[in-house]
Amino acid sequence: MSQTEATELLQAVQSFLRQQVLPQLEGFDAYTTRVAANSLAIVARDYAGRDELNRLDQAAAKRWDLGETAAATKNLSLALKNRSIAVDQPLLDYLRARSLHQLAIDNPRYSGFQQGCERWPGLAP
Repeated sequence: MSQTEATELLQAVQSFLRQQVLPQLEGFDAYTTRVAANSLAIVARDYAGRDELNRLDQAAAKRWDLGETAAATKNLSLALKNRSIAVDQPLLDYLRARSLHQLAIDNPRYSGFQQGCERWPGLAP
């Protein structure tokens, strides 16, 4: 299954929950259905944004010699904690770009995400 097909399926189920199921529910059932629909939206955004996030992490792993990409963010955290890596503009740009990309997946309506996109437009997804 391609990424596009998976995203379309997730969006179709989300639309079904919001448009067909949710209007018939009340109380806790309506709440949990909204949570389910929102969760599907997060998964769809994760599918759509995962490649760019991986590219950012691969570039960081290579630039700062952080080992394999899967462990790059953990290794970067440890390097920062141990002060074995210099905090410079390229590192700050990577951290900002990664944060903005992750926020675009998690909650693109978050006001901090919107402010970050305005403040660092070249780093925004």
